[in-house]
Amino acid sequence: MAAWSSVLLVLFAVLILVITFWLLDRMFIDIKGKYVLITGCDSGFGNLLARRLDNRRGCHVIAACLTEAGRTELDSVTSSRVTTIVMDIRSSESILIARDRVSSIIPKGKGLWGLVNNAGIISAMGLPHWHSRQEVSHVMEVNLLGTIDVTNTFFPLVREAKGRVVNVSSGVALFPSAGSYYAVSKAGVEAYSDYVRASCQISGVSVHIIEPGSFKSSFVNPQTTKDLLRKLWDRLPEEERQDFGGEMAYKALELTLAEALEMASPKLHLVTDAMEHALCGRFPWRRYLPGLEAKLFYKFFSLLPAFFTDFVFAFAFSFLLKRNLKRVSKATS
Repeated sequence: MAAWSSVLLVLFAVLILVITFWLLDRMFIDIKGKYVLITGCDSGFGNLLARRLDNRRGCHVIAACLTEAGRTELDSVTSSRVTTIVMDIRSSESILIARDRVSSIIPKGKGLWGLVNNAGIISAMGLPHWHSRQEVSHVMEVNLLGTIDVTNTFFPLVREAKGRVVNVSSGVALFPSAGSYYAVSKAGVEAYSDYVRASCQISGVSVHIIEPGSFKSSFVNPQTTKDLLRKLWDRLPEEERQDFGGEMAYKALELTLAEALEMASPKLHLVTDAMEHALCGRFPWRRYLPGLEAKLFYKFFSLLPAFFTDFVFAFAFSFLLKRNLKRVSKATS
């Protein structure tokens, strides 16, 4: 009887902790009237977040777009609380011009409550040695150096408000089984974010990382992915192509990647939910894992021994490639 009482007491305590955590996680601060800067607002998650904060939170959103077309489109669907600007995160000059523009928008002494580094690009998903230095440099320049440059440039404004920096990484940064140099760039974003958070806590600025799985947004476009892979393949030496298995093996790889993209989640709100919580939650998380793929695959596998994950991934990739090779062979015969 005493043993059962102890078990029930433990279960009750666990239930209380779960309920307490659930309630604390749903406590939000009022950011109405505060200023938030979001990069990469032409489309995708940045565009969705800008509109959501405008409609639901009543804060002042400064939405940085790469193009005038993206800026005009966002202006047409948002209220006067959203100010659009053009900023190319590949250019320090463009970032400094944007910094001056943002400083003129924010009232003196107000500061920047939130900085969301959302802008980024995808890279071709071929084998690592298929990429040129220029292609590697390009994805690093946007995804990693762009995030660093924007954060460093706008940090004094965030510090003034004792605000929050939200950096968009990826689940593939935890377990780089796919994504090619995109995964490498996002792993750099992870390390940089940890560096800033650990170094700048005394300033009152907090740093939060979003690590999404695959989502069916404009960012992950099947045709773009296919075109990037084709570009890599076409310029490979014939010896390299034959070593991989020739045109048939390439078609099988193309089909395998297309199948992986088809599994992407359509629930884009999971990512913007995480971004919003990082900005508005009273007790924001240091890391967010939107989507089951990020939680059950990337995070889980990142915690397992490398010899095991290497074996599982090699087996799964080989199995899928061989299966699709048979399908391609059958279709062309």
